[in-house]
Amino acid sequence: MMSRNWAAAAVALSCLAVSAAPVAHAADPSAAGEWQPVGTGITGGASGLAVIENGANEGEPIDLVMVRDNKKPGENRIATVQYRHSSPPLVRELPWRGMEEPKDLEAVDAVPGQPGDFVALSSDGTAYHFTLDPDAAMVWGSSPVPGRASGDNYESFALTRQHGRTIAVWATRGSSDAQPAQVRAAEYDPNSGAFGPASGPARFSVPDPLPVDGQEVRHASDIKIHADGTLLLTAASDPNINSGPFASAVYRAGKVTSDTAGRIALELRPKNRLTPLASFNKEVDNRKIEAVACPANSGSGIVGTDDEDQGGSLLLLDICPKPRS
Repeated sequence: MMSRNWAAAAVALSCLAVSAAPVAHAADPSAAGEWQPVGTGITGGASGLAVIENGANEGEPIDLVMVRDNKKPGENRIATVQYRHSSPPLVRELPWRGMEEPKDLEAVDAVPGQPGDFVALSSDGTAYHFTLDPDAAMVWGSSPVPGRASGDNYESFALTRQHGRTIAVWATRGSSDAQPAQVRAAEYDPNSGAFGPASGPARFSVPDPLPVDGQEVRHASDIKIHADGTLLLTAASDPNINSGPFASAVYRAGKVTSDTAGRIALELRPKNRLTPLASFNKEVDNRKIEAVACPANSGSGIVGTDDEDQGGSLLLLDICPKPRS
């Protein structure tokens, strides 16, 4: 693995990544608070979101990093998005530099306390460590998540900082009651990109959405971690047909904590104790949520979809705890 030291100078430039001329992908939304498009067609979905630490207050534009699960050479893997409350998002696609383009990026999160540094996870469990440059995502290394096994399919990854240590949480997506998501946690070194030993996998499944007409349920389509360790998790049903229909839900799924000695505890709520914070059904909404983010200075969260043929969209939801005054 390469050292990240060469990339440190680019950290201060990270918030400039949305300032250049954006690539607009879709028509204006009809009103604030509705789904806002960030891409069209099969290559325009949002498979992961992370907030750029720019200190936006509630009601102000929110700068985001977005990853896409594209697989072919030359297709966009990463973009910056400026989410605005009363006008279309500004989307700027960035090239992937420093390593070969990954296949199927499914999640991304910011490294706590290191503005401009991010980790993206591909479906095969490879974590890519990168820094935002004004003109590119500069990738300085990659590493597998602990416990990765052949055939695993990952869609979720999140980072938090507790007692001076960075903690990573990630999950396979699951597909049915018989195959729930497998959630793990481990300490992560943001300077070397190395993971410590992982907790044993915790099984997790959701009551909504339910599998209908042969649809699989992705019990964990994304994860983010609140400051107190609470896990915000999204789930989605998918018939594995690019036209859908899709359904989705958002949950507070449990908690991850660590003590001063670095011992990590991962506690997940059982299925019968889960109630969705938001739910989108296949008959009315037809949305496949694969991304979630919580701006630090806002009580609202943002979910993103990968709706396959219908592209990707963002929606502001009241799903995150309001900051303490």
